[in-house]
Amino acid sequence: MKRDHTEVVHPRHVQLGGQRSYDPTADLDRRITEEAWSCTYCKRVTLELVWWAQKQDPGEKQPTFGEVRRRVIWPEPVPRKVGPEVPVKVSDLFDEAARTESAGAMRLAGAGYRAVVEEICKDRGASGRTLYDKITDLESRGLPADVIQALHEARMVGNDSLHDGLEYAADELADIAELVTEVTVILYVQPAQRARLAAARQARRTAHKKK
Repeated sequence: MKRDHTEVVHPRHVQLGGQRSYDPTADLDRRITEEAWSCTYCKRVTLELVWWAQKQDPGEKQPTFGEVRRRVIWPEPVPRKVGPEVPVKVSDLFDEAARTESAGAMRLAGAGYRAVVEEICKDRGASGRTLYDKITDLESRGLPADVIQALHEARMVGNDSLHDGLEYAADELADIAELVTEVTVILYVQPAQRARLAAARQARRTAHKKK
């Protein structure tokens, strides 16, 4: 990927009468830029908004702008989806969290993926007073260690988002979303696929015996 163009979009440059162009970002510690990127292979173009804030690096006399977060605005991101085998209550919450993530609201997305974990625990009949206790209860029932770790990761990110107002970066939140997606595959999608294949094998045996 190569960057073709960068423009400050907030606050915008303004023209003051016949004077020279004035940059209102010069005296501010935050700005938003729009960047156009193109793939060197397929030539596909992507537009991204980038949030910047001033920072003072050790040893530097003047503050510089550092990237805070980045969001793709074109082509419009497609929200994540889980398989049709996932229970409706779980998939509905996941869809909401995924749409929130696509909109760039990372704190709400973190809380949303935590809600997905809570609904998974409820669907699996986990008991306990807190979400931590419920996940631990699932661990005692023999769920794989990687599933338990993924559930706890989503729980902690949700807690940080809800209770501490901590906003994770897009790639950090994407990792949580992928972990939750993997959990739904292990708990719902793969068992359903195995059941379908087992039923197909049994049907083949039955049909063969009738010949």
